[in-house]
Amino acid sequence: MGLVLFTLPLLYLAWGVIGYLIFKKVYVVLMITFITSTIFIFAYTGFDMSNMYWVGVVTFLCMCTTVITKIIRDVYYRYKRA
Repeated sequence: MGLVLFTLPLLYLAWGVIGYLIFKKVYVVLMITFITSTIFIFAYTGFDMSNMYWVGVVTFLCMCTTVITKIIRDVYYRYKRA
């Protein structure tokens, strides 16, 4: 249970930053996150649909870090040009 509660959310938080720096698109990172988290949850719980809320939680966490990374990157480049 520690895998689902702690390890995967932390990995997806880091993935939000790294994925945005690689792809430069928020929606690409969120699609990859949604697909992989769905696979991990189904593989870990044995296709139990009652744990699908974790997919939403993990995707939301990843979206937060991706948007924050986008804002920081945009502000950085704006001040770098000035």
